[in-house]
Amino acid sequence: MYNTLNLDLGFKWTKGERGGKFFRQPTIAGEAKDLFEQNIKSDHFIYNDELFVGNAAVEYSDVKYFSLNNNKAEAETSEVVMKTTLGYLAKKEKVKLVSGLPIDFYFKQKAPFEQKLLGLADQGEYKIRKGKGNNITVQPVIEECKIVPQGLGVTMDYLLGDDGKIAKVKAAKQKILTVDLGFYTLNLLGFSKSSILKESKSVLVGVEKAYTLLQTYIQKLTGHTPAIYELDTYVISGNYLGHNIVPLIQKAFKSLARQIKNEIESLNTNFDIYLIAGGAARFIFEYLDLPNKILMDQLAQVRGYGKIGKKSWK
Repeated sequence: MYNTLNLDLGFKWTKGERGGKFFRQPTIAGEAKDLFEQNIKSDHFIYNDELFVGNAAVEYSDVKYFSLNNNKAEAETSEVVMKTTLGYLAKKEKVKLVSGLPIDFYFKQKAPFEQKLLGLADQGEYKIRKGKGNNITVQPVIEECKIVPQGLGVTMDYLLGDDGKIAKVKAAKQKILTVDLGFYTLNLLGFSKSSILKESKSVLVGVEKAYTLLQTYIQKLTGHTPAIYELDTYVISGNYLGHNIVPLIQKAFKSLARQIKNEIESLNTNFDIYLIAGGAARFIFEYLDLPNKILMDQLAQVRGYGKIGKKSWK
């Protein structure tokens, strides 16, 4: 029986899943500090008693580490978050792993990323702590891994059933474009008849573009603005320091949607189905003038990786 762990290691968010157990945290680490017991939340993670990971780092670390390194095998911050994810989901067990890389980095980074994952057990044990629980010593073992171009997980989540077999037979014969919106990268993955189309590419047009605009708008409105990694909370609530910023959010994402539409048009290909995916996909969906567009949720990529695992390791 296969035992898969699905990892989506993004610039802004890291998601993982194994057997219905999920990990979802910002891809950020920070120096740990003593916290009052009342301030410790159930989704707070600490790595090796040294670093807060994800939400704990965003909320409480005075010194934060937020990597802009495109190379997943070399980025120290993403490695800490990745090891926390794998340790939480696998502990000391042997697993098979499915993950992805941006399309344009895929061929260059695939081998070193695989080596990093397969060699993880050789680095020895480490500790993680969740919420008010005790430290647990972990040493996950990645037996096999499959690295795919980002966006393929979303495509497979749409096309395949939970058993890893094609569930949408008609759609599988059509041309599908997955518009996978990440924080820094936009993956445009074309797929038809079991093949990834040559037009597929990734470009540096992500949520960060909209957030940079939003910071400017908020600055003009209030005289100051939150850091870019703090904006998620205010975008979700639509409020900043008592100000309604919903119109500013809409304006920023409408501009991003125009940039994305230009990138899609530059492919010079007509597609039958457009899958719009990513944590912020809902903010651009209505502004994308595309036929047969389908909004996929933030966990579609991770679910799709799980289906790819079932298809690969029967």
